Amino acid sequence: MEIMLAIVSIVVLAVLLLYVGLRFGFPSIVSFIIIGMVVGPFGLGLITDQTVIDTIGEIGIVLLLFTIGLEFSFQTILRSWRAVLIGGIVQVCTTIVAITGITLAFDMPFNEALIFGFIVSLSSTAIVMKILQEKGEVDTVQGRTLLGILIFQDLAIIPMMLALPLLSGNEGGINFSAVPFQLTKIALIILVIIVLAYWVIPRFLFRVAKERSRELFLFTIAGICILIAWLTSEAGLSFTLGAFIGGLIIGESDYNIDALGHIIPFRDVFAAIFFLSIGMLLNTATVLANWEYVALIIVGIIVVKIITGAFSAAILGMPMRICVFCGLALAQIGEFSFVLAKSGLDAGVIQEAVYQLFLAGAIVTMILTPFAMLASPTVVDLLYRLFPNRIAREKNLSPEEMSPGGAISNHIIIAGYGITGKSVARAATLAGIPYTVIEINPEIIRQERTHYRPNFIFGDAVQEEVLLHAGIMQAKTFVVAVSEEEAIPRIIHTARQLSPDVHILARTRHVRNAQHLLDLGADEVISEEFEAALEIFSRALRRYQIPEDEINRIIQRTKKMGNALFTRCTDPEQHNKLKNFETLFKATHIHTVQVEAGSAADGKTVGELDLKERYGIREFGFRRGTLKFTQPEPEERLQPGDTLVFFVTDEKASTLIPIFSAPGK
Repeated sequence: MEIMLAIVSIVVLAVLLLYVGLRFGFPSIVSFIIIGMVVGPFGLGLITDQTVIDTIGEIGIVLLLFTIGLEFSFQTILRSWRAVLIGGIVQVCTTIVAITGITLAFDMPFNEALIFGFIVSLSSTAIVMKILQEKGEVDTVQGRTLLGILIFQDLAIIPMMLALPLLSGNEGGINFSAVPFQLTKIALIILVIIVLAYWVIPRFLFRVAKERSRELFLFTIAGICILIAWLTSEAGLSFTLGAFIGGLIIGESDYNIDALGHIIPFRDVFAAIFFLSIGMLLNTATVLANWEYVALIIVGIIVVKIITGAFSAAILGMPMRICVFCGLALAQIGEFSFVLAKSGLDAGVIQEAVYQLFLAGAIVTMILTPFAMLASPTVVDLLYRLFPNRIAREKNLSPEEMSPGGAISNHIIIAGYGITGKSVARAATLAGIPYTVIEINPEIIRQERTHYRPNFIFGDAVQEEVLLHAGIMQAKTFVVAVSEEEAIPRIIHTARQLSPDVHILARTRHVRNAQHLLDLGADEVISEEFEAALEIFSRALRRYQIPEDEINRIIQRTKKMGNALFTRCTDPEQHNKLKNFETLFKATHIHTVQVEAGSAADGKTVGELDLKERYGIREFGFRRGTLKFTQPEPEERLQPGDTLVFFVTDEKASTLIPIFSAPGK
C-alpha cells in the first residue's frame, strides 16, 4: 500500500510540476529532481528505503545511458570532427584544469579536486539539445558547434569512468601502480567494442531480425545491454559504462533504427527514474545550513564554464556572438556528472557533505540554463557596445581575411550561405550581378572563397563593421538568409540604420515574425511556413478533384494576399487597409457546398443565382460527378449532388449555405 501511495504521489506531482515547469521554461529534468526531493526521505518521506532508492537510480541510469549510446553515431562525429575534437578537448581540459586548481586552493585533496574537475567539465546534452530543438537551431552554426562539444563530453565519460579506480582510496594521490593495468584494460575494452560492433552483434541481430518477432528483438536488445553492463562490472568497471558501450555497439549496427524505435518510447521514463533518485538523495537541511557554500559553488561553476565554453568556440574561429552563446549554453552540470559524482561517492573519494552541496549547485545551474540561453543576444549586444574597438580588431574583420567591400556598388549582399544563400548567389552569377556573401561559419568561407569568387566575408552580420565592410552603403539589395532566427531582427535593424535606401529581403521561419521584421525595416519577408502551407494546400486540393484552373486561381489570390502582408508599407492609410486585409485573410477559407434536393438552388441556372451581384462572388469551382469546370456557363442548370467550391469568408459562407441546403436544415 505504501508503494502504491508513493507511485500515485509521484505521478500527481509529475503532472503538476511538469505543467508548471513548461509554463516557466524549466527543463523537465529539474522537475523530476524536485519531485524526488519532495517524495524522498528528506522531504515527505514517502520513500525512505535507501536500498530502494539506490536500485531505482541504478536501473534508471543503466537504461538512460543505453539509450544515449544508441543515439550516438560515429558518422556524426566525423562530420563535425573539428567541433568534437578541437572544441571538445579545449572545453573539457580547460574546465578540468580550472576547477581542479580552484578546489585545490580550498585545501581539497587532489583526488577529490580532480574528480570535481571531471564532474564540472560535463554539460547537459539533454537540456541544451532540447532547447535548440524548440528554437529550431540544431542545424545552425551555434547548434552544430554545441553538438560537437557535447558529443566529445559524452564520449569523455569513458576515460573518466576508467580513471575513477585510479583516484579512489589512495589518500589524496593517484595510484600510479595501477596505471598500466588500467591502460591495458582500456585497450582490451576498445578491442572488444570493435569486435562486437563489427562482427559479432550485427550477425547475431541479423538472425534475430529474420524471425520477425518484436518480442524476441526487444528482449535481445535488452539482453545485450544487460550482458555487456554485467561484463564491464565484473571487469572492475562501472556497469553504467557497460550500458553506454552496449548502446554504442548496437547503435553502429544496421538495426539501430529498429532498436531505437523499441527503446526511445521509454527513454523519458528512464531519465525520469534516474533524476527522481538523484532528487531523493538531496538533503535539503544540509543545503540550507550551508547556503553560502552552495551559492559559491553555483557562481564558480557558471563563471568557469561560460569562460571555457566561449574560449573553446573562439578556438574554432567563431565570432563573439557564437562564443557567448556557447559559453552560456554550456554553463550547467550534465547528466553524466551525476553518474561520476555518485560513483565518486560510492568509492569514498567524495565526502557526503560535499556531494550534497554539489547536487544543490547542479540543480540550480540546470534551472538557469534556458534563461541564460535566452539572454545571449542581450549579452552580445552589451559586449558589442562596450568593446567596439576590440571587436573591430578580431580576426573576422582583419584585411587579410576579408575582401574589400568598397570595390563594388549596386551589388547584392547575402547574409548566410546555406541553401537559400547559394540559390541567390547562383542567380546573381547567371544574371551578371555582383554579390558579397557574409558567412559566420569559417569552414564555408575556406571552401567557397576562391580567386574567382573573392567576395566572401567571414563575420557576424549583426555587427555594423561587417556590414560596412560588405558595402551596405553602396549595395542595392540585402538578402538576410541566416539560420539563426534570433539574429534576423538585429541584422535587419542594423542594416536599416546604416543604409535607409537598401532593399532588404528577409527569410523567416514563422508567419508570426513577419510584421515584426517589417516594422524593423525589412522591405519584404519570405515566410517558410507560408510557402510550405501554399504547397501543401495546393496538393491537398488536387486530391479532392477541384479543377486545376480553380486551384491555380485560389493559390494566386492567396499569394497576392500574402505578398501584401509580407511587404513593408510606409503609407499610414495603406497600412490600416492592410491590417483590415490581414483580418480578412485570416477569416477567408475554402468552402465546399453541395446542392441538395429541394433547396433554393435546385433546378436553377447559375445565371439565376446571380452570385456576382448578390454576394460579390466572381469565381468559383464546379463539379458534377467526374466532370469538373473552372467556371460553369450561366445557363448551366444545377442538379442535386452538384458541388460548388467557394473561397470566401466564413461570414459570407454562412449566408450561402442555406441556399444550397434542403428545407428544414
